[in-house]
Amino acid sequence: MFRRDGPQSLGGRPGFSIRMQYRADISGLRALAVVPVVLYHAHAALVPGGFVGVDVFFVISGYLITSIIAADLDRDRFSFITFYDRRVRRIVPAYALVALVTTLAAVATLPPAMLVAFGQSLEYASVFMANRYFVAVSGYFTPGAEEQFFLHMWSLAVEEQFYLFFPLALIVLSHPRLKRFRGLFIWGILLASLYQATKNTFVRPNSAFFNFTSRAWELLLGSVLALRLVPPLRGRLVPEVMAGVGLAMIVAAMALFDHNTLFPGLSALLPTGGALLVIWAGEHGRTTRIGRLLALRPIAGVGLISYSLYLWHWPIFGFFKFHTGNDPGLVSGVLLVGAAVGVSFLSWRYVESRFRRRGPAGRRSQWASIGAGLLALACLAGAGFGLAASGGLPGRASPAFLKAQAALDDMWRGTRTCLQGAGLAPPGVQCRFGDLAPDAPLIALWGDSFANHHAPALDAIARDSGYGLLQVTKASAFQRGEGGNRFAAREVADRAAFRTQSMAALVADPRVRVVVIAGNWANDETLPASIASVKDAVLQLTTAGKRVILVGPPAGFAREAGARCVIRKRFLGLDEGSCNAESVQVAEAAAPVEAGLRGIAEETKGVELVLPRPAFCDASVCRPTLPNGDLGYVDTGHLNVAGSIHLLPMLRAAVERAVQTETKPQP
Repeated sequence: MFRRDGPQSLGGRPGFSIRMQYRADISGLRALAVVPVVLYHAHAALVPGGFVGVDVFFVISGYLITSIIAADLDRDRFSFITFYDRRVRRIVPAYALVALVTTLAAVATLPPAMLVAFGQSLEYASVFMANRYFVAVSGYFTPGAEEQFFLHMWSLAVEEQFYLFFPLALIVLSHPRLKRFRGLFIWGILLASLYQATKNTFVRPNSAFFNFTSRAWELLLGSVLALRLVPPLRGRLVPEVMAGVGLAMIVAAMALFDHNTLFPGLSALLPTGGALLVIWAGEHGRTTRIGRLLALRPIAGVGLISYSLYLWHWPIFGFFKFHTGNDPGLVSGVLLVGAAVGVSFLSWRYVESRFRRRGPAGRRSQWASIGAGLLALACLAGAGFGLAASGGLPGRASPAFLKAQAALDDMWRGTRTCLQGAGLAPPGVQCRFGDLAPDAPLIALWGDSFANHHAPALDAIARDSGYGLLQVTKASAFQRGEGGNRFAAREVADRAAFRTQSMAALVADPRVRVVVIAGNWANDETLPASIASVKDAVLQLTTAGKRVILVGPPAGFAREAGARCVIRKRFLGLDEGSCNAESVQVAEAAAPVEAGLRGIAEETKGVELVLPRPAFCDASVCRPTLPNGDLGYVDTGHLNVAGSIHLLPMLRAAVERAVQTETKPQP
């Protein structure tokens, strides 16, 4: 079924060809890299560390491409035109086809707001800057990331950014006066990149994951082997041991790592170091038991289609998850993987291979090839710009859908910036609403984004009552960052500082009469500590003579339900029943948090308790829509403005009870 193309051409000037012997074990290593990536994206529990397959790809790429460049330079035959002609023919045809098909599917099925985001990501992906885009808008492990249909293009962006600079660096370092410093320079850059990746993993994890400066060291690991900057191997035993250890390192990373692993950085040395050992052990025509295993035709065959498989699998999985709202089950997962493999084989056979295979060509042909590739990418970028600029082609949608979309977009009107910073007022932002008179008594809203969504209702209440509203909120303020998760250390400390400093300021401010505390307290092993922390804050406030209103979370929905489900169903004209949740299950999930807050309210004088959950539920189901059919949520837990106003009566009653009861600070 699979046929390799024979020795891999290293190119050169027109009329010349330098050949590198095809290594079936490297094709097998590609298979070992891509299959876990595909399985991880199908169902992460199958291979919890499957995402490290991309890191194995980086090492392979660095080794092969550096070997090509170095061979041409050693014979004084390197040509930028030939190099980039080869890159265009290798990368662009399948890349452009996948982008085109994905775009057509997106136009046919995605709601306008999603199509705007899709268009923006297409713009960046088309110029190999997808990694820069996703640094800003989405983490690799973020829930719902599968709806970023070009998220997987980040790794190709890293490679192309690397190869934009690396050939020139090698040319400069090949000068007779500089060549003896080549190893020192490359090892220095490798270690500097590894240092940056390790540091940023703790302080800027998204940047560390996506940026090519934090990933360059992985490609350079392959480069140091290709440039013979490591000692040669002797005998037969050492390569056998190295190959076995290398394979074990890769498998261990895939089995032991998961989305909570601090990655990349030092932990990435496990899969990348393993890939380096496997490639190193097979150099100079040596064969090892591991090499022969990887070279088996079924394994090497999967490696041959690995590029196409990597390109196709993600949008196939993404559209399935978008339309069903669910991760694939066993049967659907098998069918999806089978579909991805089938489409990838056809793509490899009739697109990738045909454009890749070509004999020596003249400069005109090479320029034409590069020009055609750039034109195709420019057309895709233009299409992305058009989709975004048009507002996602809203003419495709019904009036009922557009109303729901507007409610989704109308998220926390005027208060979103108040989630930034640690303190009463983020730099440059005045989070004051209601009566703005300097001496007006204040209602303070303290918490995280689940407090923030109550601002519209409390603003209206404050205005009617002659009070000012002071919003003191920070995203994820109550997440404690315990359990070895991916929260950066600086963010954990920042959240703790926010809780301490902002509470002290509220206690000390005599204008603050009522404090509304709301948040999303995780129902896990950290809940007792969270409830204890809330109780401590309440005692500080009541001791200072403040009244406190504790607000529980609204009804929560599973990932496949909630507001985005309603948006999807309304756009496609489907029944919205699956977007609801059973009342009993919602109540059971909320019970520990509600019980903890109820205990504080019952034990502490001067505390009111508001539980919004029943306002969105009846005896059988909880709905993300309001009684009039309007959307009340923006996702599975946060309310939009309409949802906030829906709670206005119960919040008003609690505020009125609080302001009518005077208390004095306790000595």
